[in-house]
Amino acid sequence: MIRGILRVFARFLLRFLPLIKMPKLNVYLFRTLGYQIDKSARIYSSVQILGNIQVKVGAETFIGHESIITGGLAKIEIGSNCDISDRVSIFCGTHEIDCEGIRVAGKGIGENVKIGNGVWIGYGALILPGVTIGNKAIIAAGSVVHKDVEEDTIVGGNPVKIIRKIHDR
Repeated sequence: MIRGILRVFARFLLRFLPLIKMPKLNVYLFRTLGYQIDKSARIYSSVQILGNIQVKVGAETFIGHESIITGGLAKIEIGSNCDISDRVSIFCGTHEIDCEGIRVAGKGIGENVKIGNGVWIGYGALILPGVTIGNKAIIAAGSVVHKDVEEDTIVGGNPVKIIRKIHDR
């Protein structure tokens, strides 16, 4: 009962707090909602975490303004020391294709998303279900990540393509 009241109050506060004035409070509120977020993470209050998902965010990770983390029946894991820009969308929910039913979007399913340590995700990128992004990868702004990204790799575009390895000159 008390936990339920705390969750409602936390959601209310997150909606009306100034954008980044109190990042420690934002993290506390998300932790109150049951998400595993390291106390040193910095998260804008306009970030939304929605759905029946497990979320884990590592130490010193930053998540920018109006980003959304959502889906169902799966886990989204974000490593330590990540920089996630504004309006990034991370989804772990999708549907089976149902050719026989009244809707082609059949049963809802979840596919885990894993983002490694030190990853940089640019403005407006979209991370789709089932994707793993390796350590210290860079995702260009506006990219649609539909497949795994190796560590130390820069990718961009829609659909995402390898631009180069970070250490290539």
